[in-house]
Amino acid sequence: MKILLILFSLFPALVQAQALCPLSNTTLEMNQCLNHKLERAVNELENNLALTRLKFTDDPAMLAMIDKAQEAWEAYRKKQCQSVFLMWEGGSIQSLMTVSCSIQLARERNAFLRDTYLLSQ
Repeated sequence: MKILLILFSLFPALVQAQALCPLSNTTLEMNQCLNHKLERAVNELENNLALTRLKFTDDPAMLAMIDKAQEAWEAYRKKQCQSVFLMWEGGSIQSLMTVSCSIQLARERNAFLRDTYLLSQ
């Protein structure tokens, strides 16, 4: 019975990781795929931040606030994904879930930067 409970608790996490990398069949392939997706999300985030800063070049107060917000977001992301890391400690899925957390939060931040700063006004 305990084994079934453990398996059912892992199911949503496995589905989430599999949704990001549907063609991956092994843990190694999944890790490689997720790391690639994280790299792309981080690159997009850096690009969106650069474009946002460029948009507000003439507004030092806005630039300072954007930078402070980014620093706060980075601290939040780090702590949030560390909690995921601890939650899955000792499991083979630990790294998959931690990277999935970083991808999800980077995508959310990208959407916010795009919708709030880059597509408005």
